[in-house]
Amino acid sequence: MNIKEIEKLIHLFEQSKLTSLKVKDKEQTIEMTMEETAVSSVPKKEEAKQTTASVPTSTKEETITAPMVGTFYLAAHPGEDPFVHVGSEVTEDTTVCVLEAMKVFTEVPADRCGKITEILAADGEFVEYGQPLFKVQCK
Repeated sequence: MNIKEIEKLIHLFEQSKLTSLKVKDKEQTIEMTMEETAVSSVPKKEEAKQTTASVPTSTKEETITAPMVGTFYLAAHPGEDPFVHVGSEVTEDTTVCVLEAMKVFTEVPADRCGKITEILAADGEFVEYGQPLFKVQCK
């Protein structure tokens, strides 16, 4: 296999729901496994508050969805404050989380104005394209 074939294989593996893959040809063997990493940037007590807290909903509530597959992080680095929490006011340019795929971190903007009413993904969780991440009470 050449490097382009290997890169394509890695990309396909990441897009799939497989947790392991082993490919053999005459010259080489490639083995990949997807491990769930539990990187938490929020202390456990605060994390529990986030999942149970809610803000009264208005007539218009929208969902921020994942623009790609990857690992969902609420903060830029472990131990740092999260970008947003339940009750945070956001604008179109507010970064709400980062998604990591192949060691590349992509900031996810809110793309709307309002207040975060619910965080739907757990920190360190692998998310799929289009998966709901946050609920926002729009202004």
